Order: sequence, then C-alpha cells, then structure tokens
Amino acid sequence: MIRSFIAISLPEEVKAVLEGLVKELRPLFPKVSWVKAQNMHLTLKFLGNIHETQIEMIKEIMAASCAGLSAFSLKGHALGVFPHINRARVIWTGLKGDIPILEKLQADIETGLVKKGFKKEDRPFHPHLTLGRIKTPVNAKRLLEVIERYKAFSTPDFTVKEVILFKSELHPQGARYSVLERVGF
Repeated sequence: MIRSFIAISLPEEVKAVLEGLVKELRPLFPKVSWVKAQNMHLTLKFLGNIHETQIEMIKEIMAASCAGLSAFSLKGHALGVFPHINRARVIWTGLKGDIPILEKLQADIETGLVKKGFKKEDRPFHPHLTLGRIKTPVNAKRLLEVIERYKAFSTPDFTVKEVILFKSELHPQGARYSVLERVGF
C-alpha cells in the first residue's frame, strides 16, 4: 500500500517566505508541530493508502481534470485556523488569486475519484497551505492576536502549471514526500 495525496507543489521562493513566517511563529507557539519548508504544498485530495495498480487510473483522472486548463496564479495570504479559534488544530495561510479555477480543478478531481470508489471528502474544500498542526491546546486570545498581526501577510505570486500525485512515507523525523506522477496543463 502506498500512502498518497494529490497536490500542487510550491516554488522555492514561496517556501522560503513561508519558512520565514514559521520561524517568527515558532517561539510564540513552541508546542505546535510546524511543517518543514520542503513539505509545504497545496493539497487537493488526500487519498490515504492506495494500491500500486491504482496509480495509472488516478493519473487518468488527474489528466481529465487538467484538460483544457491553462496555467493560473495564486499567492498565500493572511493566517487562519481550523476548525475554530477556540479549538484550533491547524494553523494555515489562505490563498488569493485564481481561486475559481483552483476550486473547479479540485472539484473535478474529487468527482472523478468518487466515481472510481474513493471516499467523498466530508468537508468543503478550503484552499490553504498548512503551516502547523496543534497537538495540545494553545491560548486562543494569543492566537487571535497573531492572526490579526499577520492579516497583511502574503507570499509572492506563483504560477500553477501541474498537479502531482505524491507518495507520503512517515518517519520518526517527519513525513517524506516523493513524486509518483505529474500531470501538466
């Protein structure tokens, strides 16, 4: 079984800006499990464990979902949390730019996968880049202050030209991602 997900990779300059942000946030929330810069990406669909025999079918769904698309532009913007400020579990930066194109791409991938027997996502798609995962509760007032302080935060614009099927291997030092398939627009 291969633990996998479909995502959009980020350019190094965007990862560097996000890494700088994480360095600023880390001392404020030392117990948060912060995402390493090399692992930052925009998840479109977490697949869980798949069989190697499913990779080609998943690639075909990705290709069908990308058909007719042209490169589009996004950028990270502001901070937020899931699911709620009083029970925060994830700290993220949101996205601005060609969001309708991104949402259609994600919906097409989701629809294609559900038709092939994958579980439908039970939450609506909320485009974001995960910065950190909160394992133990943090001070909600401080978190709200930090979100307010970084409301003008943004990354450089980046161009999306492809989607990637990633393999995720869990290790004691953290997850390692490798590319299984790429589909360009």
